[in-house]
Amino acid sequence: MKYKIVFLGLSLFLYGIALALPCLLFNVVPTDSIGVIPSDPNDVYAMKGIELTFLGIIGLLFLQIPAIAWFANPLYWLCCITFMIKRYRFSAITGIVAILIGFGGTFSAFWFNLPADSGGVSELALSQFLFGFWLWLVAPSVIALASIIGLLKQPALLIASSD
Repeated sequence: MKYKIVFLGLSLFLYGIALALPCLLFNVVPTDSIGVIPSDPNDVYAMKGIELTFLGIIGLLFLQIPAIAWFANPLYWLCCITFMIKRYRFSAITGIVAILIGFGGTFSAFWFNLPADSGGVSELALSQFLFGFWLWLVAPSVIALASIIGLLKQPALLIASSD
């Protein structure tokens, strides 16, 4: 029981830090380069995790493909809940799926630019993952790892109780 609280606390701490830190670095590029002065290569925008969480919901409403990564958030919370009620197999699977969807959806932003303004003048082109992004992926990894440990301990508990 004690290890569950430690793993859950660590995971939630990492998730919270990831929301506060910059996660993705975008280049701001004009949508139509004809007759437009080339954009400044220093025109970059580092987006924090909390911004990405909010804008991910909006991106889903506007059918932005990289917004699929937002689904990793509810999967992470489902992973945490099922971990606490000792559904370790489901928790491990949900954690791994959260990691895959989070990484895959975000990685797709390298190919699909995101709108940067309401006028359609510029777009955000993903240039690199920042530390907050990796922490965001480590949070479900911690729960998935703890769930696998819980699964490995369960047969030992069953054998010990049958003696």
